[in-house]
Amino acid sequence: MSSASPSSFVAAYRLDGQGNGSPLTPEELSRVWHQDEAQLWMHLDFTHKDVDHFLDTIAALNEDIIEALTEEDTRPRVAVFKHGRITTLRGINLNPGADPDDLISLRVWLTENRLITVRRRPLQSVTRVRAYLEAGEGARNVGELLAGMADTLVDRVGDLTHQLDDALGELEERETTQDAPAITNEELTDIRQPLITLRRFMEPQYHCLARLAEDDIFDETARLWLREASNQLYRYVEDFRAMQERALVLQEQLSNMHNERLNQRMYLMAIITAVFLPLTFLTGLLGINVGGIPGAESPAGFVVVVMLSMLVGAGVMALLKKWRWW
Repeated sequence: MSSASPSSFVAAYRLDGQGNGSPLTPEELSRVWHQDEAQLWMHLDFTHKDVDHFLDTIAALNEDIIEALTEEDTRPRVAVFKHGRITTLRGINLNPGADPDDLISLRVWLTENRLITVRRRPLQSVTRVRAYLEAGEGARNVGELLAGMADTLVDRVGDLTHQLDDALGELEERETTQDAPAITNEELTDIRQPLITLRRFMEPQYHCLARLAEDDIFDETARLWLREASNQLYRYVEDFRAMQERALVLQEQLSNMHNERLNQRMYLMAIITAVFLPLTFLTGLLGINVGGIPGAESPAGFVVVVMLSMLVGAGVMALLKKWRWW
């Protein structure tokens, strides 16, 4: 591999069991991966062509595992293999200029002392875990490392949940305030679309974390972190459901208000049409170009027609009032 060409290698660490991680170069990683019994973590970007060099040549993974780690479309899941576990997690996209609901996937291969994580785009949760390692305040083993990533991913989901809840609450408050600006469908759509995406991926992710929390490949501390993360994520999933129902109620209120305004306008047009229909008939009858039209030769003919029209209009309106049409 040329050092000048882009590489799938992002970072690698050797954990000392005390919360500190020593960075490894690709060459150092290649030497120690099958010889050192210490806890090792390899983080890769599978968008580069040399990812197979690390997964196949260095890590010596079989084709099924490599395919699972590099597939394009993923959903949160757990697959149990003889010597390890494959899991896929989703995180909030906090990269500059990105939509938060454009979730980023993190593909994971875990054994008792090896962790491989594969990304397609940078994930700030992984960056945070790396900072803890380099500061000596990180995980003691790869199980705790994965649990820490999952916990950080859930924290980011919580931040977005609170943002969406605040935005939806603001719309609900505007709906009940007379002088507030009217709610638009675009504003409501900006909330409903992320909720659909989040619920689609976070609900299976909760089951994924709950399953990992019961796996014996993790120590008790890691299982505790995973259990807490899954419980917290379940609460957020319940919040997504509640917010979807609240947004649906708000959408129905908007539709009802729109239909009510439309019905009022159509009703007004119907009243106007009912009033002017006999007048239109009268003026049309008097306007035909044949002989014998009453008042055609009289100077007072126009005044008589106007008075007659007003009388007919008033009579129609009185009749509609009697029928309680208006």
